[in-house]
Amino acid sequence: MKEEERNMIYTGIENKMNKKIKQLNKLYQATVDGGDSEIFHKKCDNISNTLVLIESEGHRRFGGFTPIPWKSEEAETWEKDPEMKTFLFSLDNKKIYNLKDINNAVYHCKFSGPCFGVGRDIAIDNNPMKKNNLYTYQSSFDYKGGKFCLSECDYDSKTGKILEYEVFQVIFYWLY
Repeated sequence: MKEEERNMIYTGIENKMNKKIKQLNKLYQATVDGGDSEIFHKKCDNISNTLVLIESEGHRRFGGFTPIPWKSEEAETWEKDPEMKTFLFSLDNKKIYNLKDINNAVYHCKFSGPCFGVGRDIAIDNNPMKKNNLYTYQSSFDYKGGKFCLSECDYDSKTGKILEYEVFQVIFYWLY
């Protein structure tokens, strides 16, 4: 990631959280840990303040941040973000996309990796590097200037393939 891209993401997180970032701790890397959703949940569940970075076919780079801890739910569950701190971003477009309302910020299911938005704005299903299990259909975030596909996936099916994704816990400085 280039310095200006890192600065864009850090500024977005720091402005939303009203805290300075101290460091990022890598929790999960798909090419190292495997793309299985079970492993994602073992490494990332119940940890707040996570940053998801994705590279898809076409070498598109995008992701999201949420303060909401991931959960391994049996049934599909959408979770609200009452403070609207969850957001998506595109490194290629140099843009941050804010949540439009508090409902449906993130999606929890034990059969999926990290998912943002009710319309599967970013949804990583099980083994996304082996199959076309990346969905990017915009509906829950503020995409100014019209809708587009963050990942350049097949726009008709809204699915694509991931080359890599990583999940980091964002650690903040303690403010006194």
